Amino acid sequence: MTRRSLVRVTTSFIAAAIVSATAERVAAQGPPPPPQAAPPPGWIDPRNPPKEDPSFKPARTPDGQPNFEGQWGQASDIITYSIEDPEAERAGHTAISGQRPMVGRPIIDPIDGKIPYQPWAAEFAAFLHEQHTGPSKIEYLDPVSRGFQEGVPRINYQGAFQIQQYPGTLLITYDYFHTYRVIPLDGRPHVGNDVKLWMGDSRGHWEGNTLVVDVANNNGQTWLQIVGGFHSDAFHVVERWTQTAPDHLVYIATIEDPQVYSRPWKLRVDYRRQKVEEQWESAIWEGNKTPEVVLRGPDKDK
Repeated sequence: MTRRSLVRVTTSFIAAAIVSATAERVAAQGPPPPPQAAPPPGWIDPRNPPKEDPSFKPARTPDGQPNFEGQWGQASDIITYSIEDPEAERAGHTAISGQRPMVGRPIIDPIDGKIPYQPWAAEFAAFLHEQHTGPSKIEYLDPVSRGFQEGVPRINYQGAFQIQQYPGTLLITYDYFHTYRVIPLDGRPHVGNDVKLWMGDSRGHWEGNTLVVDVANNNGQTWLQIVGGFHSDAFHVVERWTQTAPDHLVYIATIEDPQVYSRPWKLRVDYRRQKVEEQWESAIWEGNKTPEVVLRGPDKDK
């Protein structure tokens, strides 16, 4: 065999190996399987949402904003226990409690529905997952279970909320934990880079009928799920809120953290308008025993 022939064979072998490896990665990163449990009536699958009516135009507030006001409740069946594999991750809880499995998977990019961690971060996320039911240190327990705020975007798939709009400002009050967000729409800059907040610092503007909210100044201490979806204080979220029908609101968050994630990623939550007249709180009350019970362990709980 001549040198030229050897080069051609070697090059072809390498090319075939690259194609094969790429195909294996793509197959491994395919979409997650459909839910095993029956979704609730009226479920909106974030990964297979209904077609939108391009001719729909939302009502307007007196100052000309698209009118999102009202009570909105999550329709995607997402639970904060796990946004990557809720049925499997929460199987023990549903078996013990008899609660209905929840099936919503909000991560729409990447296609496999997983948080795209860097290798070192994937190892630490796996460690937090192992620790979450019996942590060796309190800092390995979900921050919300310890009474801290949820952060963005987690608060948006926790439960229901109310939107109120004023000239230059939008207010979201959540059922959970007395949480609220005041979102300026007047173009003011974020607070200084050295200020780090549990709920971040939100600044909004309108792009047509979509409210775009930039959430910066995050403190790096919130988690995206109980089983340990962590990030650093380089965490940055861009939210897009769009009303696609009179009673349907769509939320898409683009998330990036160059210190923890390998690339930006997206999640989606759908909401339906709630026909309610009063907002009820779901509080984390003073004297919450969750951290004590979890750290003590089941053998000492008698």
